[in-house]
Formats: sequence, structure tokens, C-alpha cells
Amino acid sequence: MGGGSPMNRGRGKGGGGGRGGGGKGGPPMGEGGGANSKNRRKAKGKSQDAGAADMDDDTKDRSPALQEVRKNAKSKLTIPELLPHVTEFCKDQAGGKFLQTKLDEATPEDRQLLFNAIIPEVSDLASDAAANFVVQKFFDIGTVEQKRDLAKALQPDLLKLSKEQHGCRAVQKAIQHVPRESQLLIAEKLKDDVIGCIENMHGNHVIQKCIEQMPPDSVTFIIKAVEDEIVKMTMNIYGCRVVQRLLEHCAPAQLQGMLEKILNSVPSLAKDQYGNYVVQHMLEHGRVQDKKRIIGDVQKNVVDFAKHKCSSNVVEKCLEVATIGEHAQALEQERSQLMRAVLGAHGDPNAPIVAMMEDRYGNYIVQRMIEHSRGDERNLLKSRIDHAKTQLKGSTIGKHIVEAADREFS
Repeated sequence: MGGGSPMNRGRGKGGGGGRGGGGKGGPPMGEGGGANSKNRRKAKGKSQDAGAADMDDDTKDRSPALQEVRKNAKSKLTIPELLPHVTEFCKDQAGGKFLQTKLDEATPEDRQLLFNAIIPEVSDLASDAAANFVVQKFFDIGTVEQKRDLAKALQPDLLKLSKEQHGCRAVQKAIQHVPRESQLLIAEKLKDDVIGCIENMHGNHVIQKCIEQMPPDSVTFIIKAVEDEIVKMTMNIYGCRVVQRLLEHCAPAQLQGMLEKILNSVPSLAKDQYGNYVVQHMLEHGRVQDKKRIIGDVQKNVVDFAKHKCSSNVVEKCLEVATIGEHAQALEQERSQLMRAVLGAHGDPNAPIVAMMEDRYGNYIVQRMIEHSRGDERNLLKSRIDHAKTQLKGSTIGKHIVEAADREFS
């Protein structure tokens, strides 16, 4: 899950100026080290350029075996022949790829020979830009015993590796492929600094992988650490991702304390550039009673929520889950109250919707209301827009509401 700040929100349906932070997608969630995809592409390009330069550098102090492989990727070198140079091969881009290919076609005996050669220095290899892929390869294709031994060998340096760009990938692969008893050994080491890992641009991916791959009863140590600092974690660029994974993979009974603290902080979290994602996630994955409480908080001060860059997305999510979501039927009363809170009473010239139609963020709420309205509320919404149509047509923002209404109500 790559790092970086939340993705900017594009134009809403029917147009309207785009808005940053707080869009439905949430912060990027890709695996791995922290660099964003653009930086990774640049880094990869530079790495390939450097590799090409190295390929032509005859002054490099390389073994004849590695020089042969760098000149001919289809070399007939066998694993026993390259064993004396295994570290050199692992840490070279071309050599590492050659080893991975050889492992795919190797006999169990040759795989064991290579495994025995790398295991004494596996932590160092896991930290290396090229060699970590060889370590990952053994987690993919190794025997259960080999995977168990690799995890045990990594354990002394597990926290350090988890916070490194390359090491974190090897640790994630371990969590994904080792047997449960080895997962528990990894968890024991991570317990020493859960929050430190979460706040790290690489380590947070390791914690997320634990939540995704380990049985829910094995991640209690993460739940406890997060619960103790839940507001801080929810407002953290990496912490918000971990909280979302917990919401997806753990039973509400496990998260009771954490959920209550989040629900008590909805007004502030909804306006936070990262916290709003967690509130949206609760609306998506939470219990009916959680959704009712969040919609209730929004309904009480809907204009304030609607006119804020981040919390406006929460308002949209409320409308969506209460109209077409999994628990829409059970949320009918909350949905009706939210719509009425925006539309105001018949004949009220200062209804909340008036303040939202030409607001840079509030206009999105009106567009979603057009999409999700029905019955009498739909008629009242159409009337509100028709009454303001002349003014809206002359507004850069308001004209998008007119366009949406014309499409939906025609």
C-alpha cells in the first residue's frame, strides 16, 4: 500500500469545481514502501538507468559467474555453481532475477542448497533493494519448514525491517505466507512498537497486512494500541488506513471501545483530512446503530458539515448509505430527517439548501440529493431549484445544479 496524501476529489456528477482531500476513494492503500506511484516510477527509471550503466562498467569487481549472467540472462549456470557468489547475485538486479528464475525450475535439493546459503544473512538481504525479492521468493515457493525458518531468522530485526522501504515488503510477504505459529511470533515482536510502525510510511503496511492476514483474535494487540490513541490514529495519514482495515476485518464486539470513541468524535473527525475517511468507512462497514448516530450528528448541523471540504463527503456518504446502502431500509427515518433538514419547511426562504447551492462544497450535496430524492421531498427539491434557477444559471457553481436537475427531473 503506497504512501502519500489523500487523492484529490474530481468533479462531481454534473460538474462543479473539484475539491481536494476527503474524496470517496480514501488515501491510497497500495502495498509496500511509502513512495507514491509517480515517485516509484521515477525511482524505477533511475534504477534501470543505473543498472544499464553498471552493465557496461567492466571495472566493477564482479565474479566471472555474475558477469556471465549479466551478459546472458539465459546462462546455463546451475545453483551449485553460483553458490559461492550467492550474496553477490542476490544484491545485483540481474543476478537476483536470475536466482528467482532458477528457483522456479530448481529441484527441491537445489532450492535447499540456495536456502541454506542465504539464511545466515537473510535480514541483511531483506533490507536490500534487489535481494529482498529473493527472500520474498522463498516465502512464495518455499516449504513450510523453510518459511518458518526464514520468519524466525528475520525476527530479531523485524521492527527495523518493518520500517524500511525494502524490508517491509519482505515482512509483509512473511505474514502472508507463514503458518499461524510463525505469524504469532511476528506479532510478538511488533507488539514492542505498534504505534511506531503505524506512524511509519513503511511500517503501517506491515500492520495492515497483519490485520488482513491474521485471524481476528490474533490482532488484539493492534486493537488495544490503536484504541488507546484512537483520535490521534484516525487523524494520521497512515493511522487512518489501519483503522479502516480494523473496521473491515474485525467483529464489532472486538472494536467496541474503539467504535465508541470514534462515534463520540464524529463532528471533529469528519472535518479532518484523514479522519473523514474513517467516518465514511464506518458508514460503509459499520452497524446500523453506528450509522444512525453518524447521520444524526450530521443532520443536527448539516449546513456546517456540507460547506466544509472534508465533511461534505461525509454528508454525501450519509445520503448514499441511507438510500441505496446495505441498511437503507433500517435507516429510512434517519434519511428522511436528513433530507428535511436540508430542504427546510415549505415556504421558508432561508432553508439550509439555499446556503448550499452556490457553495463550492455544498453544491455537491445538492447534486447527490437530486440523484437520491423521491416522493414529496423530490417535488420540494425541484421547487427549490426552480425558484433559484435564474440566479443559479448565472453562477459558476450553481449552473451545475441546474444541469443536474434538468437531466434528472426532465
